Amino acid sequence: MNSWTKKEYLGLCVIPIELLISVLIFKVFFKHIGANASLIINFIIFGLGLLTMLYLFGPFLKEQFQHYKRRLWLKLLLNIILTLGAYILLSFTRGLMGSSLEANPLESITYASLFVMIAASIQPLMAPFSEELTFRYLLFMKIKPGVGKVLMFFVSSVLFGLIHYFNFNGSVIDTVPYMIVGAYFALICYFFKNIWGSIFTHLFFNASNSLFPALLLLLAKLIN
Repeated sequence: MNSWTKKEYLGLCVIPIELLISVLIFKVFFKHIGANASLIINFIIFGLGLLTMLYLFGPFLKEQFQHYKRRLWLKLLLNIILTLGAYILLSFTRGLMGSSLEANPLESITYASLFVMIAASIQPLMAPFSEELTFRYLLFMKIKPGVGKVLMFFVSSVLFGLIHYFNFNGSVIDTVPYMIVGAYFALICYFFKNIWGSIFTHLFFNASNSLFPALLLLLAKLIN
């Protein structure tokens, strides 16, 4: 393993602290908190986590972007194609496991619920920065080539899936497709040799699962 700085050790603590605070607030102290309050609290928790990661790794992200911005539009197009690959991989894995997400009929969706969906999509758009820096950079790319790096490829992917545990009402099995997607993001980071390759793909992937569907449903509702 390469030598680590204090900032990198602190960076490893950000996501566990975010999860711990969330568990304490939503599972221990305030179990029946309202949806609007939950959105605000989540925004504060993960917003502070994002700001912390940007403070710790801002120079690193800036340096990496200086290389990534060469032929940026071509790379962003590739990121979009890779996002489609991630979505197909997720759907295929869920299909093999016999699980699927049920869609709500358009008639049952209100404007209020759509605006809540749009507001709720903000947090998934913040997550890629902290998650990619943690799982793809600190826990994978910083590891020296060898058996340790191969091992951390799998460990980091499994941990990435497990942090989505509460997204699926505490079902470990339902996090497995995200473990697969985590491995996919790790490969993207490895072949790009740049953290922005996986950040942009992850960002587009999250947007395609949260913000874009909400905006499309809003548009369909307006047209209907």
